[in-house]
Amino acid sequence: MEETVDACIALGQRLGFEERHSRQDARLAIHLFDLTQDLHHLDEKYRELLYYAGLLHDIGYSEGYWGHHKTAYHLIMKAELHGLAKREKQIVANVARYHRGAQPKLSHAGFAALDADDREVVTKLGAILRLVDGLDRTHTDAVHGLDVCLERDRLLVLVDCPFGCDAELWAGEKKGRFFGAVFGVHVDIRLRPSTWGGGAIANSPCLW
Repeated sequence: MEETVDACIALGQRLGFEERHSRQDARLAIHLFDLTQDLHHLDEKYRELLYYAGLLHDIGYSEGYWGHHKTAYHLIMKAELHGLAKREKQIVANVARYHRGAQPKLSHAGFAALDADDREVVTKLGAILRLVDGLDRTHTDAVHGLDVCLERDRLLVLVDCPFGCDAELWAGEKKGRFFGAVFGVHVDIRLRPSTWGGGAIANSPCLW
């Protein structure tokens, strides 16, 4: 993994990416992956691919804001990323592509090129990355940590923001709609009370 992370960072730096934001999205993405295992049921190997996509999701800014998610896909597909097989790079590129914009569909050539199982993986990982991208809306690392609590069809995401993060709460809920549609839950993002104990998805009822 370390070799591939280094390759992703090197690619991002060559393209002038915002490293702090990219590392924050990657960090939050794998944390949310760990906390929502009971929803996505994906193997641990996909956790690493999600991390790489988080690091690279904004490299398309090198060619301008508009369509930067699509540009990121093409740049990743063209890049030589040590440690990634062709199939793994396809997944990483597609996950980065779906951190914003339209949701995955078969009319998108890159998505259609995947087999059915990998399309499901990309959809799930893309939903996770899109949500956490909202949680760094201001690109200031405002969210220091998060926890989740699942009750029936509601997923409560509790975030630690010591200095406030209204923009992150708003953007997280907006970008979390894709996550909600993929996993059949309503996503509710709130500041975490100081009394919250933390941990993965809780079996006990959440406090709404």
